[in-house]
Amino acid sequence: MEKYDIIIAGAGISGLGLAYFCAEAGMEVLVLEESERTGGCFHSNRFGKDAGDFWLELGAHTCYNSYTTLIRIMEGCGILDRVRKREKVPFRMLADDRICSIPSQLDLLELLLSAPRFFTAKKGGKSVEEYYAPLVGRRNFKKVFSPAFNAVVSQDAGGFPADMLFRKRARRKDILKSFTLEGGLQVITDSLSARKGISVLTGRAVRTVAYGQDRFSVVTGDGTSFSAASLALATPAPVAAGLLRVSFPDVADLLSGIALKTIETVGVVFDTKKVSYPPMAGLIAVDDSFFSAVSRDTVPHPRYRGLSFHFKPELLDEAAKRRRIAEVVKTEPEHLEKCVFRRSALPSLAVGQQRLVEAVDSRLAGKRLLLTGNYFLGLAIEDCVSRSLSEFTRLRDLLG
Repeated sequence: MEKYDIIIAGAGISGLGLAYFCAEAGMEVLVLEESERTGGCFHSNRFGKDAGDFWLELGAHTCYNSYTTLIRIMEGCGILDRVRKREKVPFRMLADDRICSIPSQLDLLELLLSAPRFFTAKKGGKSVEEYYAPLVGRRNFKKVFSPAFNAVVSQDAGGFPADMLFRKRARRKDILKSFTLEGGLQVITDSLSARKGISVLTGRAVRTVAYGQDRFSVVTGDGTSFSAASLALATPAPVAAGLLRVSFPDVADLLSGIALKTIETVGVVFDTKKVSYPPMAGLIAVDDSFFSAVSRDTVPHPRYRGLSFHFKPELLDEAAKRRRIAEVVKTEPEHLEKCVFRRSALPSLAVGQQRLVEAVDSRLAGKRLLLTGNYFLGLAIEDCVSRSLSEFTRLRDLLG
């Protein structure tokens, strides 16, 4: 049985961020990843030399200078020199099958009459709809803001906790306000996977977790056993719940109440000469088969343009998705130069999530069992790595 200081299940940004902090502290780290690639939602699909090294984000797509924990990790990996500016192009809406500006869809009078409520409104204990609808007007919320919030979280955002959607954070003034990296955001997780002190095994799903004699042991799908003094689960909450059911049933019970929502993403590449849709950072859909489309126009390429469509699950097959994309951009399906498909999931959070997190943390206190992911502080990249840092700090303090 191979032994490590800490085993981390999950090689997304949460798991690899935690691995970074542990390795920097001198720990021997093993990261086990179920899929054949690392990165999780950091998925920059690279189309190779024949496509002019064009890449397209299928998951996370933007970083900000308020992501100070992430920037700290990037500094440690020596990749800040790969930061690239995102060009300023607008987000647009697809309404009545027409690409239009967001302001054109707003009822400005309703917005003006509702605006004074901003000065007294409080987010705490309210859902996105409960908080924002009175501030922008019910018609504006239904027509514009609800689809926009749905696009942010790739699911119905109405019941999402308002205080977990957007957070005010301190900014690094020496870093671009919004940025990507040369080669896409996956450069970050690729760099973390290659760090000294971090061993990463892909295609290794953790099947069982046991705790005894002050150590954790895990067994992967191929029957291999690993042992460590500490264990971290950076997996979706339902997966973590299943793994902890035997050894930590009280924690598993809490995690099992967090549901997942599936997203079906199609990344499409177009020859610039064969499409003429207006430049945009992304497209917000209203009452459609997809929530949004994220554009590569923010990082222009001389030969190609790209869009990543985030479809609602189980509505369209691959051929129908291609046809819908062609309809949206007013081209023929054969002009979709390259298509890539990705299926992923995000947690569906509800008001009261913070109380659940506090209950989980109270049960983790004093244990070398760590939990991190996008269901603690929020879905943003910084939320994920901030949770990883706080869990590392807790472990470090436990170890003394």
